[in-house]
Amino acid sequence: MQLINRSLINLLDFSREELQQFVDKQGVERYRADQIFKAIYSQLHSGFDNFTTLSKQLRTQLLNETRIRSFTLQDETRSLKDKTTKFLWRLSDGLMIESVIIYEGKRITFCISSQVGCALDCKFCATGKMGFLRNLSSGEIIEQVILMMEKTEGKPTNIVFMGMGEPMLNLRNVIKAADILADSDGLCFARKKITISTSGIANGIRKFADSDAPYSLAVSLNAVFEDKRREIMPISNQYPLEDLREAIRYYVKKTARRVSFEYILIAGKNDTKEDADRLIKFTAQFPSKINLIPCNSNDPEFPPPAKEHVTWFSDYLDRQKRTVTVRLRKGWEIQAACGQLYTENSAVKGAKISF
Repeated sequence: MQLINRSLINLLDFSREELQQFVDKQGVERYRADQIFKAIYSQLHSGFDNFTTLSKQLRTQLLNETRIRSFTLQDETRSLKDKTTKFLWRLSDGLMIESVIIYEGKRITFCISSQVGCALDCKFCATGKMGFLRNLSSGEIIEQVILMMEKTEGKPTNIVFMGMGEPMLNLRNVIKAADILADSDGLCFARKKITISTSGIANGIRKFADSDAPYSLAVSLNAVFEDKRREIMPISNQYPLEDLREAIRYYVKKTARRVSFEYILIAGKNDTKEDADRLIKFTAQFPSKINLIPCNSNDPEFPPPAKEHVTWFSDYLDRQKRTVTVRLRKGWEIQAACGQLYTENSAVKGAKISF
């Protein structure tokens, strides 16, 4: 297996300001940073030979010292049912991640990863079974989007940080990547169409609010009885529902934004009338919407409810004046649906993460 030279500087890791600092150190005119930035993001050039606004000498210097691609595409799987497409990428250190393109009418969503694996071990989620290996850099987050833009059938409309990993445990790199993706001279994604999710890291939600980052927040709730939530989401032992409630309240007060609540419906575990009533009461405290997701786990302990029951649950919430949608199970048969992303990786010794 041939790996990328990791001693090379990854230009995708640079914000616009950092890129300006970089060219300053190279003794190059500062305006060259804007030319490089536009060549990478607006023009999507993958090789320095195409950076025709730069001198040949500077292009050679960049070629010898930097890189703008570090992934190797290992596999690309496309659903014959709905065109959902899953990509398996090998990173420069040999570890692997997955990301997904989801087509739904005029909406094209890129579901991207923020970590290799995940430390939270939500019981219905395949990614949690990988454990946590490491955070992705901002450049590695961005590269998923750039490479999928070269593959997609139309212009992407939404980016969701709902792939592998817990974004709030890599928040600095996640926000940095989102800022670059939304830059008006870059990929120019609408900020309100970029969503950062969390499984309930309460202090991460507060940091997100304090950052003034103009992106949407999605909270994976999945149960509103403490005992049920702890059973399927161990993070609730550290951040119980009351802490989560107060963090969301802080976020809403600080940002005046609506929150999306993701609710994985699991037959026999969180789909009763009592669960629905508790969900209504919890979410009614905030400007919010609810996305219902029939569970996609391959584990027989976590089956999805029957379609009729999902409809009943949704209609019940709707009658109580909650804004609710049911997320279609796109990419199920290719293991690309919510909670199904998983890759085989060798464990990285000493990989640690703080909640």
